[in-house]
Parts: sequence; structure tokens; C-alpha cells
Amino acid sequence: MAWRDPRDGNPVKTALAAGETVVGAFVRMPTIETVEICAHAGCQFLIIDNEHTPVDWERTAAMVLAAEAAGTTSIVRLPTWGRERITKALDAGADGVMIPQVEGERVTREVVAATRYGPSGTRGTATNRNSGYGMKMSLPEYIDAANQSTLVIVQIESVEGVSKADEIAAVEGVDCIFVGLSDLSVRLGVPGDMAAPALLEALAEVGSECARHGKALGVPVGSAEMALAFRERGARFIATGDVGVLAKGMRRFVEEVARSAG
Repeated sequence: MAWRDPRDGNPVKTALAAGETVVGAFVRMPTIETVEICAHAGCQFLIIDNEHTPVDWERTAAMVLAAEAAGTTSIVRLPTWGRERITKALDAGADGVMIPQVEGERVTREVVAATRYGPSGTRGTATNRNSGYGMKMSLPEYIDAANQSTLVIVQIESVEGVSKADEIAAVEGVDCIFVGLSDLSVRLGVPGDMAAPALLEALAEVGSECARHGKALGVPVGSAEMALAFRERGARFIATGDVGVLAKGMRRFVEEVARSAG
């Protein structure tokens, strides 16, 4: 397996900064095979989900390695904000982190600081696999490369978060604001209704602040049609899910075979 040099940059971070759209998936099935299949299918990034799964740190590290070997960008979604969790994810080799339920400037700044080595951040310093365990580059070289290439995504999933979208988007170091549409729809009293006016208005509000501050807008999608619809609304970081794709594909297969047999 080729070692990925962080001095080469982060292709997803670079694409978002250039105004491009990237497409990938949440990985909730905790196997390296799932990671490889999604990567070989063309996903530009994979979000290893530690929020809604029982995935442990050793499994997370293995899935990060599988993503690197398959040539895609790895992002770890953590269950909550915490400097020690961010350190573990990045030291395991992840190219970025996603933090759920962010509702204001203070936490956003703390999240960004935790992904950066000092003096500009609070990330703990240790010899890790991204530096080649100290054999591929000097510590100053690695610190500079890591600070430049780490992808930072924060999630807005509440009415409070939407109301603070301006101050969240203004924080330097955030690459993408990902709107958790399912959670937000529940908070708005329209659970699961992705076409509800209140939800679309909230998304538009966050999208406007993203555009104003030069941040990418991200959304979860359940279909290509949904992805295209939200792309028209300004989303540039588009993530489907391995479980949903498998469930729909398997159901379609079974129903088609059953129809032909009947």
C-alpha cells in the first residue's frame, strides 16, 4: 500500500475551496469491504460514522486505512465534540472530521483549534501514521502539512444552529457546514419531510451564510434525484449512505425477480 503524503494536500478540501461539488457516502456498516466497495464505486470521500454505530477505535483505524488504500478521502464523524476524540480520529490517519450538533461560534472555534497543531491550535503532538511515524518527514514539515490539509466539517441540526449559521460560517478553518436534514426536520416538527417549506427555508438560510463566508454547504441524500435537487439549492458536499443504498438496491432486486417469477 502506498503511503499518502499529507504534503500533497487533501483533494476534497481543495475541490471545495475551488467551488467544486464532491460526492461520497456515510459508512455505517463497519467493515473494510464496505469502505473498499464504496471507494471503488467512485466515492470521493467516505464518512466513517461513529455517531450512529457501535464502531470502536480499532475498527475506525482499519476503515481509515482501507479508504487510504482504495484512494479516497476518509472523514470520521464523531458522536460529539471533544478534543480527545478529534485527536484519536486524526492520529488514526483520518483526513478530516465531522462534528454533529454544533450550535454556535464558541464550539466551532474549539473544534477548529482541536484539529490544528500549535501555536494556532490545541491538537496534541505525537508521532503518528500520517507523518510516517516520524520517518517520512520532520515534525515541523508534518505540522505545517497537517494544519493545511485537515478537513473540518461541522453539522447544523437544530433551530438554534440555523439561527447561529452566520457566526458558525464566519469561523476561519471550517471547510463545510453540513445540514443534518433528518434531525432538523424533527426539530421543526416535520419529521422526514424533505420537501417541507420550513426545512427548505432553514437550508436556504444556512446556504446563504455559507456562500457569504466562502464555505461549502453539505447535505445527506437518499437518491440521485434528491442529490440533484439539493445541488440546485447550492449544496456542494453531497453524501448518501451505504445502508440506504444497499436496502433500496436489494429491495429492487427482490421485487424485480419476484415480478418476473410471477
